[in-house]
Amino acid sequence: YLRFRPEMMKSLVERTELEAGLRLAVDAGQIAVHYQPIVSTRSGVVVKVEALARWERDGGIVPPAQFIPAAERSGLIVDIGTEVLLKGCAELKPWLAEAPERSLAVNVSGVQLQHGDFAELLLAVARNTGVEPRQLVVEVTESVFFDDDCHVIQQLTALRNAGVRVALDDFGTGFSSLGRLQGLPVDTLKIDQSFTSMIHTGDETLPILSCMIAMAHGLGLSVTAEGVETAAQVDYLMKLDCDSLQGFLFSRPTPGPGLQSAIARSNHAFAALRGERVSGPR
Repeated sequence: YLRFRPEMMKSLVERTELEAGLRLAVDAGQIAVHYQPIVSTRSGVVVKVEALARWERDGGIVPPAQFIPAAERSGLIVDIGTEVLLKGCAELKPWLAEAPERSLAVNVSGVQLQHGDFAELLLAVARNTGVEPRQLVVEVTESVFFDDDCHVIQQLTALRNAGVRVALDDFGTGFSSLGRLQGLPVDTLKIDQSFTSMIHTGDETLPILSCMIAMAHGLGLSVTAEGVETAAQVDYLMKLDCDSLQGFLFSRPTPGPGLQSAIARSNHAFAALRGERVSGPR
Protein backbone atom coordinates (compact mmCIF):
# COMPACT_ATOMS: atom_id res chain seq x y z
CA TYR A 1 0.00 0.00 0.00
CA LEU A 2 0.99 3.63 -0.35
CA ARG A 3 -0.12 6.42 1.96
CA PHE A 4 -2.13 9.04 0.10
CA ARG A 5 -0.67 12.54 -0.15
CA PRO A 6 -2.49 15.61 -1.57
CA GLU A 7 0.23 16.19 -4.16
CA MET A 8 -0.62 12.81 -5.70
CA MET A 9 -4.05 14.10 -6.73
CA LYS A 10 -2.53 17.32 -8.06
CA SER A 11 -0.08 15.31 -10.18
CA LEU A 12 -2.87 13.09 -11.52
CA VAL A 13 -5.05 16.07 -12.45
CA GLU A 14 -2.15 17.81 -14.22
CA ARG A 15 -1.35 14.64 -16.13
CA THR A 16 -4.98 14.13 -17.13
CA GLU A 17 -5.34 17.75 -18.26
CA LEU A 18 -2.10 17.54 -20.25
CA GLU A 19 -3.22 14.40 -22.09
CA ALA A 20 -6.69 15.86 -22.74
CA GLY A 21 -5.17 19.06 -24.13
CA LEU A 22 -2.76 17.09 -26.26
CA ARG A 23 -5.60 15.03 -27.71
CA LEU A 24 -7.45 18.21 -28.67
CA ALA A 25 -4.25 19.64 -30.20
CA VAL A 26 -3.71 16.51 -32.31
CA ASP A 27 -7.32 16.47 -33.49
CA ALA A 28 -7.11 20.17 -34.39
CA GLY A 29 -3.80 19.80 -36.23
CA GLN A 30 -1.97 22.04 -33.78
CA ILE A 31 1.22 20.00 -33.62
CA ALA A 32 3.89 21.97 -35.45
CA VAL A 33 7.16 20.74 -36.92
CA HIS A 34 10.43 22.56 -36.33
CA TYR A 35 13.71 21.66 -38.00
CA GLN A 36 17.30 21.62 -36.75
CA PRO A 37 20.20 21.51 -39.23
CA ILE A 38 23.01 18.95 -38.83
CA VAL A 39 26.42 19.90 -40.26
CA SER A 40 28.67 17.37 -41.93
CA THR A 41 32.30 17.76 -40.88
CA ARG A 42 33.31 16.12 -44.18
CA SER A 43 31.59 18.56 -46.58
CA GLY A 44 31.38 21.49 -44.16
CA VAL A 45 27.71 22.14 -44.92
CA VAL A 46 24.29 21.00 -43.75
CA VAL A 47 23.36 17.71 -45.36
CA LYS A 48 20.79 16.52 -42.83
CA VAL A 49 17.87 18.11 -41.02
CA GLU A 50 16.04 16.67 -38.02
CA ALA A 51 12.27 17.16 -37.81
CA LEU A 52 11.02 17.80 -34.26
CA ALA A 53 7.43 17.85 -33.00
CA ARG A 54 6.38 21.04 -31.21
CA TRP A 55 3.15 21.70 -29.32
CA GLU A 56 2.16 25.35 -29.47
CA ARG A 57 -0.26 25.96 -26.58
CA ASP A 58 -1.67 29.24 -25.28
CA GLY A 59 0.94 31.29 -27.07
CA GLY A 60 3.87 29.22 -25.81
CA ILE A 61 5.68 25.98 -26.53
CA VAL A 62 5.10 22.96 -24.30
CA PRO A 63 8.52 21.34 -23.73
CA PRO A 64 8.85 18.00 -25.59
CA ALA A 65 10.08 16.43 -22.33
CA GLN A 66 6.56 17.04 -21.00
CA PHE A 67 4.25 16.14 -23.86
CA ILE A 68 6.17 13.33 -25.60
CA PRO A 69 5.91 10.97 -22.57
CA ALA A 70 2.20 11.88 -22.35
CA ALA A 71 1.81 11.12 -26.05
CA GLU A 72 3.47 7.73 -25.62
CA ARG A 73 1.31 6.83 -22.60
CA SER A 74 -1.88 7.73 -24.45
CA GLY A 75 -0.89 6.29 -27.82
CA LEU A 76 -1.16 9.73 -29.45
CA ILE A 77 2.49 9.45 -30.44
CA VAL A 78 1.39 7.37 -33.43
CA ASP A 79 -0.69 10.24 -34.84
CA ILE A 80 1.93 12.83 -33.91
CA GLY A 81 4.71 10.81 -35.52
CA THR A 82 2.71 10.40 -38.72
CA GLU A 83 1.98 14.14 -38.84
CA VAL A 84 5.66 15.02 -38.37
CA LEU A 85 6.66 12.58 -41.11
CA LEU A 86 4.04 13.91 -43.55
CA LYS A 87 4.86 17.57 -42.92
CA GLY A 88 8.58 16.95 -42.94
CA CYS A 89 8.57 15.14 -46.27
CA ALA A 90 6.23 17.68 -47.87
CA GLU A 91 8.12 20.76 -46.66
CA LEU A 92 11.64 19.45 -47.29
CA LYS A 93 11.03 17.73 -50.62
CA PRO A 94 12.43 20.67 -52.69
CA TRP A 95 15.57 20.88 -50.52
CA LEU A 96 16.09 17.11 -50.60
CA ALA A 97 15.63 17.01 -54.37
CA GLU A 98 18.55 19.41 -54.88
CA ALA A 99 21.20 16.90 -53.74
CA PRO A 100 21.02 13.12 -53.26
CA GLU A 101 23.25 13.19 -50.16
CA ARG A 102 20.75 15.29 -48.21
CA SER A 103 18.42 13.62 -45.74
CA LEU A 104 15.56 14.18 -43.30
CA ALA A 105 15.66 12.56 -39.85
CA VAL A 106 12.51 11.80 -37.85
CA ASN A 107 12.20 10.49 -34.30
CA VAL A 108 10.31 7.22 -33.92
CA SER A 109 9.20 5.77 -30.57
CA GLY A 110 8.85 2.15 -29.59
CA VAL A 111 5.07 2.63 -29.54
CA GLN A 112 5.11 3.48 -33.26
CA LEU A 113 7.35 0.54 -34.09
CA GLN A 114 5.02 -1.85 -32.28
CA HIS A 115 2.33 -1.08 -34.83
CA GLY A 116 2.46 -3.75 -37.48
CA ASP A 117 2.30 -1.43 -40.47
CA PHE A 118 4.80 1.27 -39.46
CA ALA A 119 7.39 0.36 -42.11
CA GLU A 120 4.70 0.24 -44.79
CA LEU A 121 3.32 3.60 -43.60
CA LEU A 122 6.70 5.33 -43.74
CA LEU A 123 7.45 4.00 -47.21
CA ALA A 124 3.97 4.97 -48.41
CA VAL A 125 4.49 8.54 -47.15
CA ALA A 126 7.85 8.71 -48.93
CA ARG A 127 6.28 7.42 -52.12
CA ASN A 128 3.29 9.77 -52.00
CA THR A 129 5.40 12.86 -51.26
CA GLY A 130 8.06 12.00 -53.83
CA VAL A 131 10.89 11.63 -51.31
CA GLU A 132 13.48 8.90 -51.85
CA PRO A 133 13.56 6.36 -48.97
CA ARG A 134 17.36 6.61 -48.92
CA GLN A 135 16.96 10.27 -47.92
CA LEU A 136 15.07 9.37 -44.75
CA VAL A 137 16.64 8.59 -41.37
CA VAL A 138 14.66 6.96 -38.58
CA GLU A 139 15.97 7.90 -35.13
CA VAL A 140 15.25 5.43 -32.31
CA THR A 141 16.51 5.14 -28.74
CA GLU A 142 18.17 2.12 -27.17
CA SER A 143 14.99 1.36 -25.24
CA VAL A 144 13.25 -0.01 -28.34
CA PHE A 145 15.66 -2.96 -28.22
CA PHE A 146 15.29 -3.76 -24.52
CA ASP A 147 12.76 -6.57 -24.90
CA ASP A 148 14.34 -8.31 -27.87
CA ASP A 149 11.15 -7.54 -29.78
CA CYS A 150 11.60 -9.42 -33.05
CA HIS A 151 8.84 -7.40 -34.67
CA VAL A 152 10.69 -4.13 -34.02
CA ILE A 153 13.88 -5.58 -35.46
CA GLN A 154 11.97 -6.86 -38.49
CA GLN A 155 10.43 -3.45 -39.16
CA LEU A 156 13.75 -1.63 -38.91
CA THR A 157 15.40 -4.26 -41.10
CA ALA A 158 12.65 -3.88 -43.70
CA LEU A 159 13.16 -0.12 -43.73
CA ARG A 160 16.93 -0.50 -44.14
CA ASN A 161 16.39 -2.96 -46.98
CA ALA A 162 14.29 -0.27 -48.67
CA GLY A 163 17.13 2.26 -48.29
CA VAL A 164 16.02 4.06 -45.12
CA ARG A 165 18.82 4.60 -42.59
CA VAL A 166 18.49 4.04 -38.85
CA ALA A 167 20.15 6.17 -36.17
CA LEU A 168 20.53 5.19 -32.51
CA ASP A 169 19.60 8.37 -30.62
CA ASP A 170 20.86 9.50 -27.19
CA PHE A 171 23.58 6.87 -27.32
CA GLY A 172 25.33 6.26 -24.02
CA THR A 173 22.35 7.02 -21.79
CA GLY A 174 20.63 3.63 -22.01
CA PHE A 175 21.46 0.22 -20.63
CA SER A 176 21.73 -2.00 -23.67
CA SER A 177 24.71 -4.30 -24.00
CA LEU A 178 27.54 -3.02 -26.15
CA GLY A 179 27.97 -6.59 -27.29
CA ARG A 180 24.58 -6.39 -29.01
CA LEU A 181 25.38 -3.19 -30.83
CA GLN A 182 27.04 -4.88 -33.79
CA GLY A 183 23.92 -6.97 -34.34
CA LEU A 184 21.42 -4.12 -34.31
CA PRO A 185 20.01 -2.71 -37.58
CA VAL A 186 21.53 0.77 -37.22
CA ASP A 187 23.72 2.98 -39.40
CA THR A 188 24.48 5.96 -37.15
CA LEU A 189 25.15 6.62 -33.47
CA LYS A 190 24.03 9.95 -32.03
CA ILE A 191 26.11 10.81 -28.97
CA ASP A 192 23.92 12.32 -26.26
CA GLN A 193 24.49 15.97 -25.39
CA SER A 194 25.41 15.03 -21.82
CA PHE A 195 28.71 13.71 -23.19
CA THR A 196 29.28 16.69 -25.48
CA SER A 197 28.80 19.01 -22.50
CA MET A 198 31.85 17.40 -20.84
CA ILE A 199 34.01 19.39 -23.28
CA HIS A 200 34.67 22.80 -21.71
CA THR A 201 38.03 24.09 -22.91
CA GLY A 202 38.94 21.45 -25.49
CA ASP A 203 42.03 20.49 -23.51
CA GLU A 204 40.26 17.74 -21.56
CA THR A 205 41.10 14.08 -21.85
CA LEU A 206 37.78 12.29 -22.32
CA PRO A 207 38.39 8.62 -23.09
CA ILE A 208 34.68 7.83 -23.13
CA LEU A 209 34.10 10.12 -26.11
CA SER A 210 37.09 8.88 -28.06
CA CYS A 211 36.10 5.28 -27.34
CA MET A 212 32.51 5.85 -28.45
CA ILE A 213 33.53 7.34 -31.77
CA ALA A 214 36.30 4.81 -32.42
CA MET A 215 33.98 1.93 -31.58
CA ALA A 216 31.26 3.24 -33.89
CA HIS A 217 33.68 3.67 -36.75
CA GLY A 218 35.07 0.20 -36.08
CA LEU A 219 31.55 -1.15 -36.54
CA GLY A 220 31.13 0.76 -39.78
CA LEU A 221 28.77 3.34 -38.28
CA SER A 222 28.79 7.11 -38.66
CA VAL A 223 28.64 9.39 -35.61
CA THR A 224 26.66 12.55 -34.88
CA ALA A 225 27.31 14.59 -31.73
CA GLU A 226 24.31 16.37 -30.24
CA GLY A 227 24.25 19.49 -28.08
CA VAL A 228 27.20 21.28 -29.69
CA GLU A 229 27.29 24.82 -28.31
CA THR A 230 30.92 26.02 -28.39
CA ALA A 231 33.85 26.26 -30.78
CA ALA A 232 35.94 24.21 -28.34
CA GLN A 233 33.48 21.35 -28.64
CA VAL A 234 33.64 21.52 -32.43
CA ASP A 235 37.44 21.37 -32.43
CA TYR A 236 37.55 18.51 -29.94
CA LEU A 237 34.96 16.43 -31.79
CA MET A 238 36.58 17.02 -35.17
CA LYS A 239 39.93 15.84 -33.78
CA LEU A 240 38.13 12.61 -32.87
CA ASP A 241 36.85 12.38 -36.47
CA CYS A 242 33.18 12.86 -35.55
CA ASP A 243 31.14 12.81 -38.77
CA SER A 244 28.35 15.30 -38.01
CA LEU A 245 27.55 18.03 -35.49
CA GLN A 246 24.19 19.27 -34.22
CA GLY A 247 23.44 21.98 -31.69
CA PHE A 248 22.59 25.57 -30.82
CA LEU A 249 26.01 26.78 -31.97
CA PHE A 250 24.75 26.32 -35.52
CA SER A 251 20.99 26.71 -35.15
CA ARG A 252 18.10 26.21 -32.80
CA PRO A 253 15.09 24.25 -34.11
CA THR A 254 13.14 26.55 -36.42
CA PRO A 255 9.76 26.43 -38.22
CA GLY A 256 9.73 25.48 -41.89
CA PRO A 257 9.62 29.04 -43.33
CA GLY A 258 12.87 29.90 -41.55
CA LEU A 259 14.74 26.72 -42.42
CA GLN A 260 16.66 28.01 -45.43
CA SER A 261 18.02 30.90 -43.35
CA ALA A 262 18.90 28.49 -40.55
CA ILE A 263 20.78 26.26 -42.98
CA ALA A 264 22.67 29.25 -44.39
CA ARG A 265 23.60 30.41 -40.86
CA SER A 266 24.78 26.92 -39.97
CA ASN A 267 26.95 26.72 -43.08
CA HIS A 268 28.50 30.12 -42.40
CA ALA A 269 29.02 29.36 -38.72
CA PHE A 270 30.92 26.18 -39.48
CA ALA A 271 32.95 27.86 -42.22
CA ALA A 272 33.88 30.67 -39.83
CA LEU A 273 35.06 28.15 -37.25
CA ARG A 274 37.28 26.51 -39.87
CA GLY A 275 38.54 29.83 -41.21
CA GLU A 276 36.85 29.30 -44.57
CA ARG A 277 34.51 31.36 -46.71
CA VAL A 278 31.06 30.44 -48.01
CA SER A 279 29.94 32.22 -51.15
CA GLY A 280 26.22 32.06 -50.44
CA PRO A 281 23.34 30.06 -48.95
CA ARG A 282 23.29 26.36 -49.75
